[in-house]
Amino acid sequence: MPESVAFLRSTAAIRDRASRLLDLGVADRLAGFKVHLDRLPAVADLVADVTRRRYPTLAIPVHSRWRHFDVGGVDRAADLDRRLAHADPLERARTRLDLAITSVLLDAGAGPRWRFVEPGGAGTFARSEGLAVASYHLFIGGHLSSDPGKPLRADAAGLRALDEATLARVFQVTDDNPLEGLAGRARLLRSLGEAIEGHPDLFGRDPARPGGLVDAARARAPGRVDQA
Repeated sequence: MPESVAFLRSTAAIRDRASRLLDLGVADRLAGFKVHLDRLPAVADLVADVTRRRYPTLAIPVHSRWRHFDVGGVDRAADLDRRLAHADPLERARTRLDLAITSVLLDAGAGPRWRFVEPGGAGTFARSEGLAVASYHLFIGGHLSSDPGKPLRADAAGLRALDEATLARVFQVTDDNPLEGLAGRARLLRSLGEAIEGHPDLFGRDPARPGGLVDAARARAPGRVDQA
């Protein structure tokens, strides 16, 4: 691993960046946030209370979208890599971003009744884990791509074409298996399609896709993205 990448992943680098952001917040120089340090004790108490109630032994599992893709003991990231065996490293990176960004946008409260039964008998999942697995199948099924010959991508046209009925079918939504916010989730992905198409400098063109951020990063940091 390049030394620069290892540093950015270190706790020292994370603390340094976090400290800089805190200083900006305290100075009221953040565009989207305000920092009220007087609320910090109450926030700390709330976080500690929720953590102890939900994880009494403090054995807290790692939380990330990619960990959600491993639910049920199935390594879906490895499955995606197998499907991308023909692709070069940059295309694999674009595809991973396509998947992660669209999947995270679909991850909001599913409601207490919704369940997703994974095709192939891997299990039945709910809440964030279920949404992750369902979105994975939405993605590998080609429902976010406008090109049937290139199903493993999310592009502007494919996202804009996603309708509520398709999302309901893939996510197994029925009257007896309701998913909260179904229409809003479909609408959000359509909005994503419109947004990325309007910013070719960040998401590319022909097609615009979330994974186009890889190419934007390469253009802004020549050589560094390839190393990473």
